[in-house]
Amino acid sequence: MQNIGLVGLGFIGLTHLEAYHPIKNGQVIAICTRREEKDREITSQYNGSFVTEYDDLLRNDEIDIIDICLPTFLHEEYIIKAANAGKHIICEKPLSLTVESAHRIIQAVNKNKVKLFVGNVLRFWPEYEVIKAYSLTDKLKDIEIVHAKRLGQPPTWSSWFQDPEKSGGALYDLHNHDIDFVYYLLGEVDSVYAVGNKNRYGAWDHVMTTLSFKNNSKAFVEASQRMPMGYPFTFAFRAQTAKSALELTVAAGENIENIEESNNQFIYYANQKKSSIEMDKGNAFQNELSYFVNCIENNTDNLVIPLDDVVYTLKLLKAIENSLETGKQIRV
Repeated sequence: MQNIGLVGLGFIGLTHLEAYHPIKNGQVIAICTRREEKDREITSQYNGSFVTEYDDLLRNDEIDIIDICLPTFLHEEYIIKAANAGKHIICEKPLSLTVESAHRIIQAVNKNKVKLFVGNVLRFWPEYEVIKAYSLTDKLKDIEIVHAKRLGQPPTWSSWFQDPEKSGGALYDLHNHDIDFVYYLLGEVDSVYAVGNKNRYGAWDHVMTTLSFKNNSKAFVEASQRMPMGYPFTFAFRAQTAKSALELTVAAGENIENIEESNNQFIYYANQKKSSIEMDKGNAFQNELSYFVNCIENNTDNLVIPLDDVVYTLKLLKAIENSLETGKQIRV
């Protein structure tokens, strides 16, 4: 059994807490939050302790894993402190906002011989797992074109999302998902070209990127946090070969809170036929966290999201940012 200390209890922290409930070999025994009374009400089924100081988690010898669900600009500080305390770490994406910061983090993790896992959750999302699996068979072999989008309203549950120095805007917070997945699907990138808009604080909050891959595939990826009020959180993914296509479309609520009741379509096209893909319901965050806990408990390598992939995706985001700022195509 792995004991977990959870840091942060905003939207994603609550999502992680709920996802741990069915995991038999991982339990949250302590939560670090500054909003104890409010959080006690919304976590009535939680039987562990609350602390307000991060160091209290780090000094707790019963805790094996620190799960960091904090704003991006705090990740480096909190990860390095956890590593120095000998704790394994799970951190929400993105790992950081600069490659240099990522290298400092990984250096601290390696020095202290602890494991670090970064929550690029699309690699564990059931429909995206199918897309990846199909790409390894004749059903979707030799993908030529990918079109992906992830569109939402400006986040309202916290103001830090609007600040480019704290979140990196939609570029790092939202675009990160699909950029990471197209790399996972298609391999290394040759060049990127991006256009977009900034919010009033200077954060890129609508980004459209064209990626050219070394295997000659192409991808167009769009992300927005500036959709009008009432626009449903929407994501879609289409992968095409010369003879087939696989298309996913989802329209949820304001965020992903109503994903199970959302308007979903997942269709495979081939041989002049159209077939819906029926799937069992699955929780991507539970899949992800269960995998991370198992890697720690069994001392096995993380083969789904290795840290080299995390750093490469961050390099792609920096190249996209460079293209946005300069208006030029950027070689990777």
